[in-house]
Amino acid sequence: MRDTNVTGNLPLERRRRLRIHNKNVKPTDRLEHWNELTSNTRYGKRGMPQITAARTFEADYSAHWVGDTGVVAGRMDAGTFAVDRRQADEIDGNRVQLILSGSNASQLDARNQLFDIAPNSLYLQFHDEPRRTIWHDKDQQLFVDVDVNRLTVDSSVLRRAMFAPLPVDREMVTLFAHSASRILQTERCAVDPTSSFLISLVELMVRNAFCDDLTLTETGSARREQAVAVMRENLARPDFNAEDLAAALNMSRRSLFQLFDEGTPPMTVLREMRIAQAREILADRRRDDLTIEQVSRLCGFGTTRGFTNAFLREAGVRPSDFRRTRGVVAAA
Repeated sequence: MRDTNVTGNLPLERRRRLRIHNKNVKPTDRLEHWNELTSNTRYGKRGMPQITAARTFEADYSAHWVGDTGVVAGRMDAGTFAVDRRQADEIDGNRVQLILSGSNASQLDARNQLFDIAPNSLYLQFHDEPRRTIWHDKDQQLFVDVDVNRLTVDSSVLRRAMFAPLPVDREMVTLFAHSASRILQTERCAVDPTSSFLISLVELMVRNAFCDDLTLTETGSARREQAVAVMRENLARPDFNAEDLAAALNMSRRSLFQLFDEGTPPMTVLREMRIAQAREILADRRRDDLTIEQVSRLCGFGTTRGFTNAFLREAGVRPSDFRRTRGVVAAA
């Protein structure tokens, strides 16, 4: 998809690349214009914190989203910028950002503490945390935004480490900068491998920062939860298979099946999740306008016949009968 210079009406998740800036409006309108533009990004108006700053501030950012993972880089005027959560009531607290600061020092005012951010340093912040960023000079930043549930690091550990610069080797910082920047500049990226790569990149940086001091949740149960989360994200994809799941988890196909050795195989779990979603849709009177074929596609089945047969095996009735009786026949 071609680059987009100015935000339009499409949400960001339907674009691969986006440039968002407020340079082409009157100086006194720049703050209002910026908040209007950012409300049209992938988080939407109800999920995007409002920025409080000088009315004349100027910003210019580029973003490249692959699936639900994003690389964002840009430049911001000097000044103080507050991220206000009170304007948003659907902020996703599972989004974590690994940020590389620019060539100038800055400060973060958060959790009743002032953090000094040295030039070219890495730090973490969650999307739902209120904060004030203080830039003493016009500067830039680069960050990768991921779902924390896709990492093997416990989110509580990451929250404790927020805002303080991470002790990462300079070679690792350079690797992060080059890797993220390259994806930002790439015209087309395959969603699954690129998203997995960015998640692995964030995890590599965090592991490098904390080494043995970081408590990792790499137990079998935690990894299975990750696998289920990935399957949930891909329920509507009829072509999603064990190889795709293993790649998303950065493990081999054999390791994936070993992870589920003591229970239901992963693809059986995926089918059960799809049938469970179909049950919810068919039991909801508000969704009676959907045909059985449409329900089949929403739940990731390649054909209506395959969906009907799978539903019959799991629920004991055909989807149409389940909808007609709202599950009473199956419950009996």
